[in-house]
Amino acid sequence: MNISNDTPALNYVEYFTKQLPVDLATMAALRDELAIRQGALSAAQDAVADRAKAAAELATAKTQAAEMVAAAKDKNDKAKVKTDELAARETELADQVKAFETSSAERDTALTIRENTFNTRERRQSENQTRLDVLEAKLAEDQASLDARVKDFQAKVAALKA
Repeated sequence: MNISNDTPALNYVEYFTKQLPVDLATMAALRDELAIRQGALSAAQDAVADRAKAAAELATAKTQAAEMVAAAKDKNDKAKVKTDELAARETELADQVKAFETSSAERDTALTIRENTFNTRERRQSENQTRLDVLEAKLAEDQASLDARVKDFQAKVAALKA
């Protein structure tokens, strides 16, 4: 506002015909630029919000990843312990199997020796029994021969006494 009145009076007709369209065009361009800048500012604010959200999600993901890694390490440690236990059991079982096979072989050998000894004794006993049967038959024959001789002798003695 001009209160000192030191500028010339404004010619409104000339202003409305010449200057107003230029001012309106400039104002429209400024409005468009302001809209673009406002859009850019909104986009920047959205980007900042998205970055904050992404940072929060990243922190959550890192926490979850750390928990997953810790759980995986724990499971891996347990699996290693279990593997070691199973390896120890397998070794122990293999030792037991070897010991059983060794003792079984020893028992089989001892059993074979016993069977051979038994078969030898049985064969000898059968041979002895056969010899005893032959000797018994010979003894019975000799006994019968002796009895016959004794009867003959008694008959001769009785004939001599008579």
